[in-house]
Amino acid sequence: MATVETIDFDAVFNDIVSRLETDQTRRLQKPLVRMWDGDWNLRGEVYNEIEASFQVLNNETGIGTIVLPAKYYLSRWATDIDGRAGKKNIFITADYNGTRWSGCLDELEAGKDENGQETVIMTFKHDYEHLKHIIAYSNPFLPPEVQFPRLWIMFGPARWALKLTLLANLWRLEESAWSLPDDPLNSGGWNDSETGMNNWSQTVMPLNFEDDASVFAVVHSRFKNMHDVSKKIVADAQLTWEPRRYLDGDPPPWEGANLRHGCLVWDLVDHSGWDKETSFGGSIFDGLIRAFTSIGSNGLTQGIDVINDPAFPDEYSQPGYKGSLPKAPGIILRDGIRTGVQTSHFKWRPATDVGVVTGGHSMPGVNELISAGIQMAGDLVAMMIGVPPVGGAADAILAPLYTDTLLAFMKWKDIGRAQDLGWSHFHESWGEGADRAYTLAALIALRTGMWRTRETTSHTVTVADGTEGLRVGQNGRGNCYIGTRIGTTKRNFGKPGRVYVDTVSEIVLSYSRTASPAFTLTIGERPDEDPIIKGLEMIQEMFSIAQELGVL
Repeated sequence: MATVETIDFDAVFNDIVSRLETDQTRRLQKPLVRMWDGDWNLRGEVYNEIEASFQVLNNETGIGTIVLPAKYYLSRWATDIDGRAGKKNIFITADYNGTRWSGCLDELEAGKDENGQETVIMTFKHDYEHLKHIIAYSNPFLPPEVQFPRLWIMFGPARWALKLTLLANLWRLEESAWSLPDDPLNSGGWNDSETGMNNWSQTVMPLNFEDDASVFAVVHSRFKNMHDVSKKIVADAQLTWEPRRYLDGDPPPWEGANLRHGCLVWDLVDHSGWDKETSFGGSIFDGLIRAFTSIGSNGLTQGIDVINDPAFPDEYSQPGYKGSLPKAPGIILRDGIRTGVQTSHFKWRPATDVGVVTGGHSMPGVNELISAGIQMAGDLVAMMIGVPPVGGAADAILAPLYTDTLLAFMKWKDIGRAQDLGWSHFHESWGEGADRAYTLAALIALRTGMWRTRETTSHTVTVADGTEGLRVGQNGRGNCYIGTRIGTTKRNFGKPGRVYVDTVSEIVLSYSRTASPAFTLTIGERPDEDPIIKGLEMIQEMFSIAQELGVL
């Protein structure tokens, strides 16, 4: 007779209670905050802060702020600027529930309030800021004075292409044979440059080409910074840059990694579920709709193929599993009178233009072909009548008339979008980013223009950590972090029970002497920025575009 395995329900119950208590205790503990000098030497752990907050933004630089008493030893060290000569940079790390916020000092402020309390306020920029200070050369393997070809182009899966572009330029900064060490006469500097990646200040997580299932993209740059290079691509492919400092005692980022203490490891995480099952919404009555995203053979039209009978992920049935999968987000935040949703704002915008126009200069070869034809015709006529060649003169006179008149502009119209909008709609807009028609840059500009004018549903929700089954954390200690897809509902908006699925775009970890550590999340697009700041960003984008005009 076969024996039947019995279950000790008391032991299982006690194990569950123990895990919940451990999780609760860990979340109430103060974050481990440490300060480091410019060489990543530990200067001390912070225990006497008045208040602190650390913001993480999706593919943008977050801000960290910490307020310390002026007489605290780390305050005295930070304000002793001359005493830190040679190592003036100050770095900070904040470890909490598996997450690590790290950044560099941006501003140091000392003040005194009306009660006579003297404080030091330190403002840090998240390490994502480094991406804005790495220039993607046209050819990172040559010195800046010799750049051929004129444009860096990398075609492939978005994650792989962007990480390879970043790695090539980090190699240029860390190992290039064309640049000297900071102190050329110091033999140690030359030795450091020969030690390989184990002495780099920044590196990239490895990724096999065949393991990357993200959407294909064309990464191109002519001396733009990596933030500008990747900004539109990561938005279109729903990718998230995740920089994380490697510190002594951490497990290696990948098997066999041998990195220097303080090295910044870049990873590009795919939360989109592209070319796999993913959820775009649904309802609490019918369940989440699962589908595949796809792009048409023309490289411009994006569609969604609904899966009729999807299978529910097995991971959610595993005891102790923490995570949320794109194909079926395990977190649904329900809006109501008594829920964890603190604030919510839902906004829908229909698509605008059904067509995009771009260009300005004729495609490569057109002007040259016309010029060659005119010169040949002029020389042939001159030869027939016995006069000196006049082809060059005729071409010089006619050039202003024919230059950039043929194949100089191109337009793409989305017929499906036009039919969805109805008989009356906005017709077309200008696609920025390319001034030469029928080139790769023009294709990118058209797709970017269609993405910019697409239909959007913005649902910004602020929710506290620990509610509605939400646990913010990394490394197996949470089911949510920046870029994670989460479902939300909104009362009195659309179909009853409708679930909207979007990514976490902002996380703020804050605490003080009177308040326990807590995360605040924003799901969906962040609120509209100040018009002046938005205008400055547009000017910055135009300068970035100007660097690439005429290169294709």
